[in-house]
Amino acid sequence: MVAKLTLLASFAVSLWMIRRDGRWRRFSSAALWIPAIWVGLGSSRGLPFWLAQIGLVGGGQSNRLDGNPVNLVFNNGMFLLAIVVLIRRRFRWGQYVFANKGLFLFYAFFLCSAVWSPFFVPTLKRWVQESGWLLIAPIVLTEPNPAASIRVMFVRVSYILFPVSIPLIRYFPNIGRTLTYHGSMLVCGVADHKNSLGQLCFVFCLMLIWDLIETRKSDALSATKPEHWPRLVNLGIGLYLLVISSSATSLMCFWMGLALLLVGKRLAAMKNAHLVFILGVLAIVCVLALQQTFHLSSQVSEYFGRGEGMSGRSEIWQAALEKHTDYFLGAGFRGFWESRAGKEVFQQLGTGELITVHNGYIETYLNGGVVGLCFLGIFILSTGLITTTKVVQQESIGRLAVVFWPLILIYNLTETQFMMAGPVWYAMLLTTIDVRQVGVGREDATVGGRIVRHGQQLRLGHVNASTAMTHATVAPREIGN
Repeated sequence: MVAKLTLLASFAVSLWMIRRDGRWRRFSSAALWIPAIWVGLGSSRGLPFWLAQIGLVGGGQSNRLDGNPVNLVFNNGMFLLAIVVLIRRRFRWGQYVFANKGLFLFYAFFLCSAVWSPFFVPTLKRWVQESGWLLIAPIVLTEPNPAASIRVMFVRVSYILFPVSIPLIRYFPNIGRTLTYHGSMLVCGVADHKNSLGQLCFVFCLMLIWDLIETRKSDALSATKPEHWPRLVNLGIGLYLLVISSSATSLMCFWMGLALLLVGKRLAAMKNAHLVFILGVLAIVCVLALQQTFHLSSQVSEYFGRGEGMSGRSEIWQAALEKHTDYFLGAGFRGFWESRAGKEVFQQLGTGELITVHNGYIETYLNGGVVGLCFLGIFILSTGLITTTKVVQQESIGRLAVVFWPLILIYNLTETQFMMAGPVWYAMLLTTIDVRQVGVGREDATVGGRIVRHGQQLRLGHVNASTAMTHATVAPREIGN
């Protein structure tokens, strides 16, 4: 009884936070519910698991190759809704692909990998499910104010995920905790593993902090005063969950992300932001080279209390690379662990079934070979250039792109998140995808966006009073049209 009451209380707290948030701001369009639901389910255990917990038919798990039919039906329905929304916004698909060539080349290569994969149909299914964010993310980015839409979406999803995780960990160990292959108990909350919980917490906590910073700046200009206490309380819950998750990688990423967020404004003011980007890439390459030469990961692991083997990761990396034989093209998209070589790895190590190698770069090599690594390099370079362009142009999203573009590169040193569902991958794509020249749904091309832009210009003194009066007169007519 106490467990159920506590769980109900957590839902009540979530509802209270969402209602308080809704008093001073709203979703700019109902279509934002599509990416909000997608982010919430992608950051937790997923729809089939939650359906199984309430006893609905079809909520159970299926084999890894064929996927879950509930997921297939639900996800494809979400994709169709996203396509309908974007068509109604007259979204220009060709320009979207051309503006993000590196991203689409990366995805296209792994779509082609189904041809040489031993599991042709399952590979296609997995690719379709993992590429869905490319359809859903533009819904957010074509809103009148994309930056504000990102903030309100992540904040409200965190109002559900954070409070509900507490009673699940305390009173529902079959859901909120998980056992490792050697029998130790780990907390996971609404996620499926402690590392997933850590990733969820550090991403949403950074989003909450960004939202607090941005709304604090706009207090004087806002007609309705933002409420800070619900977000501060939820941020405290998220930080507590981050600490008890014992995910060293996530904790490190949070502190690095916080530092990048705080210095983002200064980076945006730099005239040589592209040079900073190049130096950053060189620094990452140097770190990787030093790691391979001097095994620095062991020293870092010892510093974070994980022992010399990065919690067994180095053994997994070595065993997987020894078994890997498809050096040029790899085993196909997420196909290595379904192959005989992949199964021999976890049988040899006695770790139970593995689905990743806990390193995004090695995972890309296992599934795509050297060619896959080249396309990964193109993707990293292109998204980095988009990031610095947004920073130079002082876009609001650019400040967050400076945070999540480096974090995805760092996070993949000890975890696998390239082309995999998860909040850090979603946040990185959402802040680095370029839709500035795509379709009428972007901020400068919508009626609401033009009205907001002219209001901002008036406050900044960029338009005179007569121009402002003209736009004020035309705005109702545009809205009526």
